[in-house]
Amino acid sequence: MNRIKELRKENHWTQAKLAKFFYVTPDLISKWERGYANPPINDFHTLAQIFKVSMEYLGGYSNERNGRDN
Repeated sequence: MNRIKELRKENHWTQAKLAKFFYVTPDLISKWERGYANPPINDFHTLAQIFKVSMEYLGGYSNERNGRDN
């Protein structure tokens, strides 16, 4: 889940801002970023939409941000 942190920083979001958006604590966002907890699938999908990447990229299953491996 380290891509959450990478994308959050690229898009100038703080953990607090992301936490407020999802109605969770910044501590939970930190756990998502460090891999100690996983976001629910709906939140995972929303994260991909917020950061304009595929769910495969966000989850580390692809290196192509738009999901089209060539």
